[in-house]
Amino acid sequence: MTHPLLLICVAVLLAALAYVGFGYAWPKMTLFHPEHRVVRFRNFADAFPTAPIDRAAVPVPYDIAPRQIAESYLFVGQERAVSEFLTRSQTTAFVVVHKGALVHEAYFQGNAASDLVTSFSVAKSFVSTLVGIAVAEGLIESVDDPITTYVPALAKTGFDGVAIADVLTMSSAIAFSEAYDDKSTDAFKIYDELFLKFRRVDRVIGDYGSDGEAGQAFHYASLNTQALGLLLQSVTGMSVASYMQQKLWEPLGAESEAKWSTDLYGTVMAFWGLNATARDFARLGITYAQGGRYRGQQIVPAEWVAQATSVSAPRLERGSVDSHWGYGYQWWLPDGQRGDFSAIGIWGQFIYVDPSSETVIVKMSADPEFKPHEVEAMAVFRAIADGLSAAP
Repeated sequence: MTHPLLLICVAVLLAALAYVGFGYAWPKMTLFHPEHRVVRFRNFADAFPTAPIDRAAVPVPYDIAPRQIAESYLFVGQERAVSEFLTRSQTTAFVVVHKGALVHEAYFQGNAASDLVTSFSVAKSFVSTLVGIAVAEGLIESVDDPITTYVPALAKTGFDGVAIADVLTMSSAIAFSEAYDDKSTDAFKIYDELFLKFRRVDRVIGDYGSDGEAGQAFHYASLNTQALGLLLQSVTGMSVASYMQQKLWEPLGAESEAKWSTDLYGTVMAFWGLNATARDFARLGITYAQGGRYRGQQIVPAEWVAQATSVSAPRLERGSVDSHWGYGYQWWLPDGQRGDFSAIGIWGQFIYVDPSSETVIVKMSADPEFKPHEVEAMAVFRAIADGLSAAP
């Protein structure tokens, strides 16, 4: 006969799990809903567990130098208004930095400069940067090493024996499907595994095998970045958020706190969910625009900046990925010979960098048409960069 106390304990546990599950079912239902997404994107850190990243002990305010930015741009042979694009693409924050100085910023749809806006996959470029710093510190000997050399737990997954460089360039052949117009893909199902079934993200990775030979084809899969997060955790002995605090947020003089979303057990969701102000997001772009330096200090190795934002294989050439893009180490490389690059997240999140003019543009959005607008956004950003470069 089952003891009544045991039954009571089981009932309490089931009730608690049901309560937690319901708590994360509501954010899932509202996250992309037209009536909720703008507010949800700027309160993302309130909907999910997070790891804190404190503002820098010595915050570094921006030099403010207001400038007129380009009012128009050319796209598919038409002249269009920048303001119309910002409205049409559901912009919530827009920050322009030129040669380290803040020259323009605007906020829309109820957002303000102090809001922590969510990054989605813009977070991937931060993770790549942290990997580069770990390499420079000797914690990772080479990106040509198999990731399983440093994270043995991945040996039973599709990452077994895969070079870190192939993980960085989305060429691991991990069998993880990611299509944003199909809610049956793994990019959507992973949410249920983490927040409705209460699984650890490092256990979820174990569900995925290989879909081919690594290093042969570009296949965008967010699970690659999560594997890089586990790599950082393993070699540093710190959470990704703590390493970020020490190696980026402090030396960049971030003026505000940040919060990085985690699973229910505190492991950082490396592939998305970094929440920060638009101004502080721009600091990474400024660093890359200046070859890894920020206010005279080398924050990111110059060699890593060059490698991360250049093409390492023909399959990654500009114009080879979806006809418009190339890919570096978790940075997107727009078509053309300009040498610019961008961190990009779904729903219209960008940190755009044009090193030739030292222009950095952060655009945060709640744009349901984000995919077709990504190429047009590059035309807007380039027009702004050209205008700032040409002005006396």
